[in-house]
Amino acid sequence: MPDSVRAGDAPLRTSEVAIPTSKWRLNRPFNQNMIVGCILYGLFTVSGCLGGSVLNLIKPKLTFVIGAIGYPLYVGGLWYFDREGHQWFPLFAGAMLGISAGFLWTACGFIQLAYAEEQEKAMYITIQWAMTAFGGTVGSLIAFGINFQGTDASGVSTPVYAVFVVIMCCSIAIAFFLIIRPEQVVRDDGTHLAVFRATDAWTEIKGIGEMFTDPKIVLLLPGIFVAEMALSIMSSINGYFFNLRTRSLNNIMFQFVMIPLPLTLAWAMDTRFIKRRRSRGLLGCSIIGVVTLATYSSMAAFIKINDIDRTKPPPQVDWTDSRFAWGFILYLLSGIIYAGFQICGQWILGALTNEPAKCARYAGLYKGFTSLGLMTAFLMDGQGVSYVTQQIVQFVLYVVGLASLFGITWFCVKDTNYFLEADVIVPKHVEAEIVTQGDGIELGKEQEENAVDISGEEIEDQQGNLSPKR
Repeated sequence: MPDSVRAGDAPLRTSEVAIPTSKWRLNRPFNQNMIVGCILYGLFTVSGCLGGSVLNLIKPKLTFVIGAIGYPLYVGGLWYFDREGHQWFPLFAGAMLGISAGFLWTACGFIQLAYAEEQEKAMYITIQWAMTAFGGTVGSLIAFGINFQGTDASGVSTPVYAVFVVIMCCSIAIAFFLIIRPEQVVRDDGTHLAVFRATDAWTEIKGIGEMFTDPKIVLLLPGIFVAEMALSIMSSINGYFFNLRTRSLNNIMFQFVMIPLPLTLAWAMDTRFIKRRRSRGLLGCSIIGVVTLATYSSMAAFIKINDIDRTKPPPQVDWTDSRFAWGFILYLLSGIIYAGFQICGQWILGALTNEPAKCARYAGLYKGFTSLGLMTAFLMDGQGVSYVTQQIVQFVLYVVGLASLFGITWFCVKDTNYFLEADVIVPKHVEAEIVTQGDGIELGKEQEENAVDISGEEIEDQQGNLSPKR
């Protein structure tokens, strides 16, 4: 309870309580939520950008464990504030999650980019998305079952908090026991991923500097920055426009739609029916570009026609209401944008390198800057910016982001990066396809020379022994 009301005290009558007039006061619940969000996403941005180098130093297992710790703490902090009203725990938990989340998602991104072969990267990225969405669907189903009879705009119940904390704690144990060192990962053909060399803090600092001065990465940043913004505006509209049980249903379907449709996008970006990798990338960007522009155009009409204005009382629309369908469909489409835009962005980063150390830094950079973009969107929403203005700003940013994705795909994505990076071990079937058949893949002069010489080249393995580079 707040300090002003303790156990045994008689509750104050409304006439005895001064009604606050300022919407900027610290003890306003909404402002506390925004403060926690700023702490969370601000630290997420920093820890994400540094997370790749941290992973290179301490390896994926420890990075995963540290990353998973923040989530149950964060839910516990919200639970505590919801019930007791004290600020210290949610602020602390928000800071911890901001740091740990950057590490967790960097480790996930590292495995997507570094462990997959080139023709499987979209599928690796999407499988993680599908599993995340499945977990989100289960969580939403739990909340929906508890809130099924709720038609008001009340908050989260105690059973929902408790179940989420328990599930999140289990992930820490899973990470500790099942994640292995990247040096131990072996492909189906018996080859390892790469020669992993020892690194140090200074090497990683230089690596971060090189990354932020690489023109390809700098030009890709607008596409990364905007990737998650669709989540903020539609989740805010969902909370304002619908009642409790309808919001819960919408959240289920938002998570569920991120399972089948991104898998379709991944197939298009990995398909062998299109030989040129650049063409597959352009196809994927085109698909998500059409969905994004169509959704935001329809959203503008939805906001205007339904007079979506948070200065007015929430309409609390139920799924039995005729106004339900349009907003529901837009919420599903925002889920497709949320997942699909990130799949395209991560795929492009994965198409720029196969080197594990770079993949780790790229993965951290990606999560850091998507977090920065989402924080910016939530700040706009938290400051009461109208939905019309938010929609216009995000539409423009998505157009710039799409131009970024298309530009880097067109000018920078090669058919393959194999034979260019000395420490990357080329899969056996790739050697056979390129050296003996060509397989319709364009190689640069340096790659052709390396492809011809690779069968006789020797590399030093982790124990210092020489072995054929296969």
